[in-house]
Amino acid sequence: MRWVLVMIPVLAASAEEPADHWAYRAPVAVELGTYVHPVDALLQRQREKAGTVAAPLADPRLWALRASFSLTGLPPTPEQVARLEADPSIWPVLIDEWMADPAYGERWARHWMDVARYADTFGYNFQKDNRFPYAWTYREWLINAFNRDLPWSDFITLQVAADQVVGRPDHPDLAALGFLTVGPRGKHEEMIDDRVDVMTRGFMATTVSCARCHDHKTDPISTEDYYSLFSILENADANPRGPVIGTPSDGKAHAQFLAEMEKIDREDQAFRRGIVKQLREPTSLAVYLRLGWQAQTEGWNLGKAESEGFKAGNSRGKAIMQWKKFLEETATGDKAVPRLAEWHLAMSATDAPREKLCQSLANEWHSAIKEGKGPLANQAKRPLCPLSFDEGRVQAFFTQEDGQKNRELEASRARLESTHPGGPPRAMVVHERPKYKSAQVYDRGDPGQKGDPFERHWLTVLGGETFPEGQSPRLAVAKKIASPGNPLTARTIVNRVWAWHFGAPLADPSDFGPQTPAPLQLELLDWLAVWFNENGGSLKKLHHLLLTSEAFRLKTESNAKNMALDEANNTFWRWNRQRLDFEAIRDRLLHTAGALDLDSLGGRSIELEKPQADRRRTVYAFLDRFELPGQFTNFDLPHPDHHASKRIETTVPQQALWFLNGPLALRQARAVVGAPEFKALTDSRQRINWLFQRLHLRDATEEEIEFLTAWIAGADDRDYAPVMDGFWSAGHRPESEKPTRDFTPLPHLENGTWSTGKDPKTAPLGYLQANRNGGHAGDRHSLVARWTAVGHGEYRLVGTLKRTQKGGPPLAWRSVGPAGELLEEGDFPPESVTKLDGPWTPLAAGGTLDFVLRGPHGSSFGGFEWRLRILAREGPGAAEVELSRIEQDFPRDRRKPTLPPQGDPWADVVQMLWASNEFNFLD
Repeated sequence: MRWVLVMIPVLAASAEEPADHWAYRAPVAVELGTYVHPVDALLQRQREKAGTVAAPLADPRLWALRASFSLTGLPPTPEQVARLEADPSIWPVLIDEWMADPAYGERWARHWMDVARYADTFGYNFQKDNRFPYAWTYREWLINAFNRDLPWSDFITLQVAADQVVGRPDHPDLAALGFLTVGPRGKHEEMIDDRVDVMTRGFMATTVSCARCHDHKTDPISTEDYYSLFSILENADANPRGPVIGTPSDGKAHAQFLAEMEKIDREDQAFRRGIVKQLREPTSLAVYLRLGWQAQTEGWNLGKAESEGFKAGNSRGKAIMQWKKFLEETATGDKAVPRLAEWHLAMSATDAPREKLCQSLANEWHSAIKEGKGPLANQAKRPLCPLSFDEGRVQAFFTQEDGQKNRELEASRARLESTHPGGPPRAMVVHERPKYKSAQVYDRGDPGQKGDPFERHWLTVLGGETFPEGQSPRLAVAKKIASPGNPLTARTIVNRVWAWHFGAPLADPSDFGPQTPAPLQLELLDWLAVWFNENGGSLKKLHHLLLTSEAFRLKTESNAKNMALDEANNTFWRWNRQRLDFEAIRDRLLHTAGALDLDSLGGRSIELEKPQADRRRTVYAFLDRFELPGQFTNFDLPHPDHHASKRIETTVPQQALWFLNGPLALRQARAVVGAPEFKALTDSRQRINWLFQRLHLRDATEEEIEFLTAWIAGADDRDYAPVMDGFWSAGHRPESEKPTRDFTPLPHLENGTWSTGKDPKTAPLGYLQANRNGGHAGDRHSLVARWTAVGHGEYRLVGTLKRTQKGGPPLAWRSVGPAGELLEEGDFPPESVTKLDGPWTPLAAGGTLDFVLRGPHGSSFGGFEWRLRILAREGPGAAEVELSRIEQDFPRDRRKPTLPPQGDPWADVVQMLWASNEFNFLD
């Protein structure tokens, strides 16, 4: 076969001169004349060129839904909808109301958290807790920054260089540095590259990180440009447990936090003091001296030192190697300490009693340290000497077990700081090194192949100026990014805001390079960028401008002619139908269920899987990079390992199942139909309308009422009964010849055994007791093992009984049904095995089967073993299943099982409405 080499151009755009590319030119606002709204005027220019016509305006109720979700992530109030329907001219007033709501900051902080790759952990780490205890303070800062409409230039500067501009070390704005520090942690170079990427793509839609190994293939970004920024961020060291930037509002909780932290600190101090004591105590010091001498004379490495240290009684290998290093300097050569040289010489004798020599020196050294004088005491103070290692330095000698203990203590601190409401907020900050490393290019990205130092400078395509002397280079970078003269920055943010409002960007949100051709709506993008800079970088003013346009209020309906000319809706001739993101879906569900606490703003991250999280908005979810919750991945949350330019939208079965089977949806649907105002309605039509108003802010149609009324009428109560299951409990009842349902729980639990007291000799019912394997009969009282059903069905008790003691009178047993009726009974003589084969017994939820062990002739020699099982079936002829074995399921703690609630077809209606397109989509 003959191969032909064909040269293919990479991209036509790459031949373009940088100065000619649209994104690197300063934006210019075109003249608009007297058209009513500038956004509509600019869109209309492109529609006329394309031949498309704008769709009619949607009804005001849809405007309110769009704007409220877009600005706050929550539905509008019925009162707001009614006001707008009565007078559409108040539209601008409502926009201001939504932006003034604190929920606005929560919504827009979540948007930016995608850009900033927010998470509460740094990723995988097998050996230690991976939490960022104070990542939440960055989220808190974002919420506050959006709510107070922080100018965009300040928003940028603080996130890159807050430590260089705030006036005090505890300033709340230091939390903005979470932008740099909440990223994934791993190899040093990867961490810095991540920060370069999030800074340049996040603020300027420029893929600078592509120049890490070579000059950018398509963009005018060189490796020197990349390593200029890399070296600046490399010289900013992160401190996840940074300064305190606030005071907990709950003084009592704060005191509890301090007490718990002090407890951990005391444990840590005791752990470290134990190691220091082991290093200095004369007996173990003698061992270290001997091993250090051997390591020095025989040339041990760390592996040999650890092996020999283990044999000698768990002496620490790293400490042995430190003694080796110390003795090489102080016990031999011209500068040797006389006493140590004398000892070293004696140790070298072939017949030397080395243990005695070492013990003698250890005792002498210990006494010298105690008295605080003499050459040995002075040597112990030298940093090189292992005896100088105190609690603060002893970590250098940690063994694997020490490291594990230290990681456990660190994890305890991280958990406490992450979750305790009394912990003071801290900022995850960076601080600059006093002396910067030189900027050097890594050849092919290899840190082992560094080029010659060069002077740090700004991106060449944007001017390439060197950074001024006497100013933090990181602050200089922040100012360059934030400058109104930067052609990328304003374009980037107005493009993102447009996409978050209209469902589609004007240009690629994170790549304005030559691979991205000039957008069709470049005139609009540039006009908005200029307007944004002229209006002080105010996002709220930008929202107001965009949402008062007709473009935001158009219908979503299709048009055959427009579809033929512009199927992708590039001219925005209609409004893009949008599915809500997961945060808005979950928040809407909880809001319509009446569960959300909208007055609780900010705070630590919460685990959404826990029922107590139902009161908090989804923005406060705890996000673990290593183990992202399934509900987030199912609903397309971008993985926080990387900057996310936009969310990918998928439709998978798990999304529908979350509404139909998810614990949160089940809990909240029951809460909705359990509301007093709903239960007070007895008419199906009224109930259906009540649900539609609450969930969809409208009345149900006649067709919807007819369908749901028929569906409710056809619901079978049996389908809503809890599934067959149950639980055991241990109790007693007075001895009786006749069956009874009397049952008193056994009060005392110890080591898995239930009884009436700690000591059988003094317990009220003596030796009467039960555990998972058996127990002991009582005198005058019967022992009862009760099975309580939690679902309708037929149940029966089967199994075996075995007497474990010889002699004594026979015991008696019986099984008793839910109404106290006798089901089965028999005697239980010594040294016997009895088989139980109870009848099928119908039980409703809460119904019981009792196994009763009696001692009618006294309780002497009353020990026994049991192997009881519960079988179940739905009804006669149905398949039977084994539900429980007493040896596995008998209660071993005091938790009281609860009966699951009876299902309700009306709760199913709520879940159907939540799962509907109308609930999950805007329009």
